[in-house]
Amino acid sequence: MQSESSLRRVPRVLPWGAAGALAAVPLGAEAHVKWFSKVVNCVTTPLEMSDVLAMPLFMGLYLSALVVMAGVFWIDRAVARYDFRGRGPLALADASGAALFLRGGVAVYFASVAWYAAYRPFILTPELFSGAPWVPAVQLVIALTVLWGRTVCIGLSGLLLLYAYSAWIYGWFHLLDYLYFLGISVHLALHAFGSSRRSTVAPAVLRLSVGFSLMWVGVEKWVYPAWSYDVLNHELRQIAVGIDHRFFVMAAGFVEFCLAFLVVFGRVSSQVSSIVLLALLLGAIPLAGPLDAIGHLPLVVGLLILAVAPQPLVSPPARRRDGKTGWRVCGFALSIPGFIGLYQLAHRAAYPSYADWPSAELLAAVALAALLCLRTARMHRLVQPFQRFTKGVRRRLSAATPSRPTASKAEVPGSGAVDTASST
Repeated sequence: MQSESSLRRVPRVLPWGAAGALAAVPLGAEAHVKWFSKVVNCVTTPLEMSDVLAMPLFMGLYLSALVVMAGVFWIDRAVARYDFRGRGPLALADASGAALFLRGGVAVYFASVAWYAAYRPFILTPELFSGAPWVPAVQLVIALTVLWGRTVCIGLSGLLLLYAYSAWIYGWFHLLDYLYFLGISVHLALHAFGSSRRSTVAPAVLRLSVGFSLMWVGVEKWVYPAWSYDVLNHELRQIAVGIDHRFFVMAAGFVEFCLAFLVVFGRVSSQVSSIVLLALLLGAIPLAGPLDAIGHLPLVVGLLILAVAPQPLVSPPARRRDGKTGWRVCGFALSIPGFIGLYQLAHRAAYPSYADWPSAELLAAVALAALLCLRTARMHRLVQPFQRFTKGVRRRLSAATPSRPTASKAEVPGSGAVDTASST
């Protein structure tokens, strides 16, 4: 009996070791580059996808990441039969408790931002400067109204106003790093309106928005490495601890991307990856200071919820191709060039240069982004409600369409029954 229980404990430890292997790359912390770099300019053209994929260092790290992720997916499949739900704090694992905790985190964040305005006024995140006098007032209104269920919609309206104002000043492309603010808004809105989908859709939207934002920032380290080099050379020299900056930045992008990918598509590893990301974010605070602590607070709160919440998005592996390790590794292998292609597409849409549009790079980006979206839809449970919705629409349309009555043999002209009746 004792040996059986010890064997059951073994697979529960394995995901921690696998995620720890991802975090073993020499990474001092995960400070957000845009908050500290002096050379950030989204208008400048990022590195082309072919230039990134042609780097020997990138390909070496890419193949290493495939090996590590294959091990994580195999372990995920092996421990999928164990029920890990409800193992975390009950207040956060419950849907309404998570919403209450998230509301408290948003209130503390915007109260801190309004207080910090005396030193460095910003709208949503530290690099989004604004001297508008109404911005701190809106931040205080959000902090006060988001705490109560009856007034949470006022606070969410203020949050969306600040997001739209930031996008208007800095461009919507710049704000793609912070889609988790929209995910938080949707999560809290579903709970505020008492939607029947709040226990399933709300956690899924939060997970997708947090994961997408972190993967997007990981890609940014590959296509805009100069931003990270500037931070390592001036603001945060102590983070690299003597490691070559080129290797450090590229490896940091892989670690962040892999962990964020597992947050969205992992099973047990999604919770482990959330904890590892939390450790990296909190580890940046002693090095980067209070600005980093305030700026990362919404992400910290979101990752705390995801670390104890069950994974509602990935289908169980029971006799499905998508549950097999090989197919999941293929999905991850496609996601990296797919996200780079998606980044290129978004940048060209935000800052169009019409001379570059009919290029081979653009066609490759479109193809990879389309394959990424298709593969994501196949892997995700989130597509199932839409499939049920379309089936219901088709059933209603078929029921509403009047069916043409089939004529009986006696009513068909020229039939034998009619001829017999006329002869009699």
